[in-house]
Amino acid sequence: MKLIVYSPQKSPRLRYILDLMLTRMLSLNYEITEERDVFEAATGAKINYSHESLGGLQIVPNGLLTGRGIKDQQPAVSSWQGLITLFPGKGDIPFDMFAAAFYLVSRYEEYLPHRTDKHGRFVPEESIAWRGHFLDRPLIDEWSIALLKELNNRFGETGGVRPHYTFLTTIDIDSAFAYRYKGLMRTLGGFLKDMRMLDLKNFVDRMKCILRMDADPFDTYAFMQETHEQENVDAIFFFLLADYGHNDKAVSFRSPELQRLIRRLGDYYRLGIHPGFQSNKDVKRLKEEINRLTVISRREVERSRQHFLMVSFPETYRRLAALGIREDYSMGYAPEAGFRASTCTPFPFYDIEEEKETALIVHPFAVMDATLNVYLGYSPDDAVEKVSQLADKVKAVGGQFVMLWHNESLSDRWNWSGWRGVYRSAIARASGKN
Repeated sequence: MKLIVYSPQKSPRLRYILDLMLTRMLSLNYEITEERDVFEAATGAKINYSHESLGGLQIVPNGLLTGRGIKDQQPAVSSWQGLITLFPGKGDIPFDMFAAAFYLVSRYEEYLPHRTDKHGRFVPEESIAWRGHFLDRPLIDEWSIALLKELNNRFGETGGVRPHYTFLTTIDIDSAFAYRYKGLMRTLGGFLKDMRMLDLKNFVDRMKCILRMDADPFDTYAFMQETHEQENVDAIFFFLLADYGHNDKAVSFRSPELQRLIRRLGDYYRLGIHPGFQSNKDVKRLKEEINRLTVISRREVERSRQHFLMVSFPETYRRLAALGIREDYSMGYAPEAGFRASTCTPFPFYDIEEEKETALIVHPFAVMDATLNVYLGYSPDDAVEKVSQLADKVKAVGGQFVMLWHNESLSDRWNWSGWRGVYRSAIARASGKN
């Protein structure tokens, strides 16, 4: 059965959001028609996306999807059937669901003037999801399910189904090792810093590690692999290979040990580039970092996640796509857990300035280790509970639940004491094994 959608005016925005909500989220076949006669004559399931009374399930458009460019938008927040809604209006579904979904998933508000943090990042408090108290909900996915129910109630079974829930853990390798393989000057600098700070314990730990008397605290790769195998979960590792700088302090990409680590992990997992802080505004640096991972891993680099989650619309995604990146995993906030784009379904990046859907697929993540520990100050038990709550919301809509972790957060050292247990428990809960 093919769903018929009537709209007096087709547009790239309308096609994009219908593809997302009907095809990707509900597996529905549909076609758009501008012909009233064709729509009225259709006998199956149909959506009337217009101001006209033509039968079918009516959603009244507010004009966002037929407009062009970027204009100031102040969506009103309302509710319907227990769901938070935007752009309220008349119709069988009393809000412009398609415009609301486009506004959220395209990150329309991030094109508008907004306040940023010290790193130039869009802050959660500027978002309507924060102000409307739905940052912790995959709202677009919830709307798609509500739409399917309305269609089934009115027209009988349409054949639409939600995808099966999936779980993915992702790990950023900002610094592959805490003490080893840093080079002579950085190693000496580390000892001098310990002495200046009167940190005798760190001095001794560093010395033992350099002398091979102790393991490197950040060398948590065997633990991760064992955990992944026990729980039968997939993972992606993102490596920072930037030149040394104030915000880019990774082990040098020239280190033979780092290169061996990359190739070893590449035998078991998918790999991605973790573009450095400086490369977010420097395409030459970005290209070089991608090339480094290509050469070291001996694989084509198709995935990325921005260091510091530095995403500026639309420039960041344009640069990534131009350099062959096909999937990005940066869509989330550092200070808050939840759904930055209000969805847990991977989606194509839509470039509003160029008014076109791109081939770059964005994979939203829901929670990061540093968010729970550093920003929110959760205890290990509270962190596991938060992960469980978010995973349950994704399971309820059949989405993709993505976590973000770092190798150093599994060191069980410093402020990460006890967080190995968090990782094990979080994976067990999120993967459905517990």
